[in-house]
Amino acid sequence: MKTEALKINVVQRILSISDKGLLQKIENLLNKENVFAFDVEGNPITENDYVKNLDAVIDEIVAEKADLYTTTDVLKRIADDNKLAL
Repeated sequence: MKTEALKINVVQRILSISDKGLLQKIENLLNKENVFAFDVEGNPITENDYVKNLDAVIDEIVAEKADLYTTTDVLKRIADDNKLAL
């Protein structure tokens, strides 16, 4: 079956589903498979995980518990770690 025909077949089957549990399983599978980016070790990050991580960081900032650095701080740290002059 060609890709377009397969898509249409899957969509038609999904539209006929009334079982909320099954629909949730399909959504979870799609979210799991929707790779949004990769972390520094090359592990996949889903869009859902990415949003959760951003929400966690925002919560830390709002609670004033986040470690925040200026651009200069970051550049200095990189330069120091690599024995470079700024």
